[in-house]
Amino acid sequence: MTSSPSSPVPANRRTSRRDRRRPLGEALARAASILGLCALPMCDSLDNIDVEVGGRAVVPAGTILDDVLGVLDFDAFQSIDLSAEFENQGVTKDDVDSVQILAFTLRVESPESGSFDFLRSASFFVETEGQPRVLIAKLDEVPRGARELSMDVVEGVDLKPYVVAPSMKITSEARVSGRPDEETTVVADVLLDVDVSLPGC
Repeated sequence: MTSSPSSPVPANRRTSRRDRRRPLGEALARAASILGLCALPMCDSLDNIDVEVGGRAVVPAGTILDDVLGVLDFDAFQSIDLSAEFENQGVTKDDVDSVQILAFTLRVESPESGSFDFLRSASFFVETEGQPRVLIAKLDEVPRGARELSMDVVEGVDLKPYVVAPSMKITSEARVSGRPDEETTVVADVLLDVDVSLPGC
């Protein structure tokens, strides 16, 4: 019994199989492109770090009859150098591209019955040698009875020239009405978003 000859493979089927074979170089290039796209979100998160700056100010008890222009004197804000914080994150000041303020808050730490009723308004500025004094946050009206304040951050202020300097300071101007009945400790917290350059990002 003789077997019948195999039927030839249609030309169009042979062609489609060849078309599915891609050169190795093209496949590698495509894979690299996909990996690059996947890396973009990682770069977006890796090249931005959050840095916190905090300080305390003590407002003495007493009475002032008239509104006066004073300051909230935060000792830690008088000389700020973020070199150590950057080193902990594996970067240096040379890697900094830009710095923005995400949040600026004030809160009464003590006494428990204390509030910001002695404060009518407050403005904060950043300073360093060779750069202008720039307004970075303010609150034009302080709510009665408040123990915590979220300052209005001034948009569009890049703190890079101040952060990369040997040191910077944050100063204040405050409109006060009298002083608290008891010595009051105020804590300031500033959250910075630092954009840095990383290899490959």
